[in-house]
Amino acid sequence: MTINEKLLPTWEYYEYYYDCSQESIREFLMHKHKFLERQSMAITFIETIMKNHNKQELLTHVSELARIEHGIRGLEPWVRDHVVHAMLSYLLGIYLNEKFIKNVIGSSVDTFQWKLAGLFHDVGYPTEIATDLLKSYADKINEIRNKIGVSAHDIHFSIVLQGIAKLQNNADSFALIQNYLDKWGLKINSRNIYDSYIETGKICHGMISALCVLYIIDLLYQKNNPHRENLLYSGWSQEYFDNDVVPACAAIFIHNLPAQYFREAKISLERTPIAYLLKLSDCLQDWERPSKNNRKGFSASLYDIEINNNKLLFSVPPKRKNKITNEVEGCISSEHIIIK
Repeated sequence: MTINEKLLPTWEYYEYYYDCSQESIREFLMHKHKFLERQSMAITFIETIMKNHNKQELLTHVSELARIEHGIRGLEPWVRDHVVHAMLSYLLGIYLNEKFIKNVIGSSVDTFQWKLAGLFHDVGYPTEIATDLLKSYADKINEIRNKIGVSAHDIHFSIVLQGIAKLQNNADSFALIQNYLDKWGLKINSRNIYDSYIETGKICHGMISALCVLYIIDLLYQKNNPHRENLLYSGWSQEYFDNDVVPACAAIFIHNLPAQYFREAKISLERTPIAYLLKLSDCLQDWERPSKNNRKGFSASLYDIEINNNKLLFSVPPKRKNKITNEVEGCISSEHIIIK
């Protein structure tokens, strides 16, 4: 039995809460499609998944970011997939949320928060691809200069999304995200880390994803609730933005940061369930992800999952065990997790 088959009954049981159509999930998971077809299926699924939150407009706009990676594969055809991965991470997260997290802390992550974090945590990845391409181009110029033998300065590129953190009503994305990082007890300064990446010519797609998603959603809230009121029976009430959108984006912001940023304080299940669920799902969803070094990805049959006495038991291929274990244990409190 593959891990997809193992998880399927949970998705079917909770399909109403997470908008998981049994027919579309089975088609996506169980039938063999060419990879680009699966990417298209994942994007279509993502575009319709928030209808119960009256957020079709939100999904339409944000999912455009997901389409960019699908289209950019002509430039870098074997970059590690993040489109199908987002869909599989979302579905894996449903299982973890309902079967694991709920049992350990007595409550589950809000479904709206998980939809945002699970589905859109990698939409900024094309900026990372673009940076790598530009760096390779700059390196080639510098290599040619060295061959010519003339002393000259190094050539380098940098990518900066100007104005992406400026929200409506003079709000600032870094301040909103930082508020949650502080509440969660994490020793992370969001603005400083972002600036340090930019200064060194690097891009962290997690940070870019969070800022882009927050920017777009803020525009939609401004359009539908310009006075930012707490409105009864409205899907655009400001309280949803403050209590669901911002923490989901804060979780996205930190999900790709390396372990060095969590040495003083790790992501805790009790304090930061949305960030914990995202990081865990993102790390564990390792199957069926084509990459440059593994063009078919690892088979779903090589992975297994089980919950036993509030412990998560996760089986992976031997050659992936150290990498996945280090990613998980380096960033989150992992006393409830056993990777085999």
